[in-house]
Amino acid sequence: MSAVTRAAIGVDIGGTGTKAGVVNEEGEVVARVERPTDTSAGTKSIIATVEDLLQRLPELNVEVTAIGVGAAGFIDHEHGSVSFSPNLTYDDPQIGEALQSRVGLPVTVENDANAAAWGERTFGTARGSDHVAMLTIGTGIGSGVVVDGRLIRGFRGAGAEFGHVVVDPQGPPCSCGLRGCLEQLASGTAIARLARVAVEADPSSSIVAFSGGPGAITAEHVAKAAREYDETARGVLRRAGEALGVGLSNVVNVFDPEVIVLGGGAVEIGEPFLGPARDRLVDLTNAQHRRPMRLDLALLGNDAGVVGAAALALQGTLN
Repeated sequence: MSAVTRAAIGVDIGGTGTKAGVVNEEGEVVARVERPTDTSAGTKSIIATVEDLLQRLPELNVEVTAIGVGAAGFIDHEHGSVSFSPNLTYDDPQIGEALQSRVGLPVTVENDANAAAWGERTFGTARGSDHVAMLTIGTGIGSGVVVDGRLIRGFRGAGAEFGHVVVDPQGPPCSCGLRGCLEQLASGTAIARLARVAVEADPSSSIVAFSGGPGAITAEHVAKAAREYDETARGVLRRAGEALGVGLSNVVNVFDPEVIVLGGGAVEIGEPFLGPARDRLVDLTNAQHRRPMRLDLALLGNDAGVVGAAALALQGTLN
């Protein structure tokens, strides 16, 4: 019988789904589970997902020594708690304490985008780089930044939140309390909102056909229409992509990273969205006479947050 492998459980909870995996020291996900997120009970969703995986451990030749959680919101890493989350309610903000008391293992709690950035820096496309910025673009926009090999958390765990950098002060209101945040202009939610407005002027757009009606439009419907060369859909994605490019320029100006990594479900839209973002970023960096910026997609894909959370948990047990 082969030797037992040391591992951790990594959890990535977002606005729509909660993913978890058993991750070994080489960054391999050896078992995984996913559940819909209860947006009114985030901590309950985390515990249920972890317990699903723990029941599977007898099938696996691993020893789980810790649990890492990547949670959406402003995270107090030291105390393992959520201080603010604009898109998700946690029934118990003391995530680390609640989970540890339930399963009896040490728990590390980190912002979800920080965890994803750490996953890409440890095992993904930014492996070996000590200067990394990552944006996760899905329901909202999260961001994680590594400088000199260390995650930037800020004084109260709310550092480097580029989803809530204001791009348009007159823009739509954001659940964080501001207006015109990048999240309101370039996330999956923003794309859907822009499309609902756009089809009022063009009700014949195939966006409507794919969605079944303006009120049901999602970013996925816009992406499908764009692949059919629907001009209204491509115009919506161009606007969102250009806003993303402005946000990326802000990242460059603040942190001067070696590499920017883009992850999250919205990057799967592809070039109709990412092309304008890249072009806008190039225009802005060229205007400042900056060096060319390396812009990559997450190598770990949707596993980045799970792998990064687990890696941080394993690292915590060694410190």
